[in-house]
Amino acid sequence: MKLATLVVALIAAPLLLVAGCGKSDKTPPPLQMEGVQVDLPKFNAAFEEAPMETKRAATEVGFNLRYNKYEQALMSLDKLSTDTALTEPQKKAVAELIEQVKKLNNAAPAAEAPAQ
Repeated sequence: MKLATLVVALIAAPLLLVAGCGKSDKTPPPLQMEGVQVDLPKFNAAFEEAPMETKRAATEVGFNLRYNKYEQALMSLDKLSTDTALTEPQKKAVAELIEQVKKLNNAAPAAEAPAQ
């Protein structure tokens, strides 16, 4: 009985190791912000292999969205959209995110004026 258990363990161990080593190609699902679907993970994935300066600009967009600075995010996206070095998938990701952030900006509650 011990021999059978040992044989099963020796066969199963390498199979479990191989199964656990698979790299996932899935990007996380889009975010829900203020009731608007924002596909920031897809946007970030498009810029993973970008040059450092372009990647920095793309990261800035994410920071602005995280802190609800939608106007600044749109300005950063506009600046990024004029970069001539962007690939077609990057241009598409920028255009899609601009539309999503516009919806998000319109859906966001207006900031209250400071009390006087």
